[in-house]
Amino acid sequence: MTDTATFSTLFPGQLTVCTYGGFAPVCYKSAAGQLVGLDVSFLTRFAEQMGLDIKLIEKAFDGIWKLPGANVCDIAGAGVMRRDDRPVSPGGSWSGPYFQVKRSLLVRAGDKAAFDDYKTLSGKTIVVTRGSTADVDAKKRYPRCRIQYVDEVAKGQADAQAYIVKELISKHRADAFGEGDVSNQYLRDKYGKDVAGGLALADVHAIDGLTETFNFVTRNASLGVLDRLNGFIAKNKECYAPRS
Repeated sequence: MTDTATFSTLFPGQLTVCTYGGFAPVCYKSAAGQLVGLDVSFLTRFAEQMGLDIKLIEKAFDGIWKLPGANVCDIAGAGVMRRDDRPVSPGGSWSGPYFQVKRSLLVRAGDKAAFDDYKTLSGKTIVVTRGSTADVDAKKRYPRCRIQYVDEVAKGQADAQAYIVKELISKHRADAFGEGDVSNQYLRDKYGKDVAGGLALADVHAIDGLTETFNFVTRNASLGVLDRLNGFIAKNKECYAPRS
């Protein structure tokens, strides 16, 4: 249980979390339509430690980092990289890092060599999530390629990631899916059998040479949440996800 004198949340007894359900295995929807994944499991364990129920609110990714500061939720978590161009103050604060990823492209296995030679890429169609780190990276790294957005090309699809891989990439209607390596490894392993010749990760790299981390955003008015979350991260981040 928590000390109510130094700890409070948006709604008493409940940890309200904003997330985005399109980044398997970080956060995605199960066959039953429930939000699940690494972030969900991690924050559920945190809520349980605090003696709280957890309520998940699905939101678009673009701007999700602003929602705690706008009093929409106590925590936003969706594999978000802390960046200077993602302001969260005055109402929100970044947590410490809890996971590291690199940028990658999920491609048809036969195209891997061409995409690894990224400086020569031209005329390829790359799908990314709007406002994501992949979006920022692709615009800069692949200036002669066509960038398309998940919310446009997979609009209305129950599982946007599956649709992009099995319908767009497999059928040569798109050439690559830009995501963090943890997501693209998951998609490669899950859907490789559904694509002729298989799938591969290409051009795996650190964005701008930086260490890319996942960080949560907390609501400053949720007293004590940030300090307790950072303590939980410090003790548990090594078991956030299995490493291959």
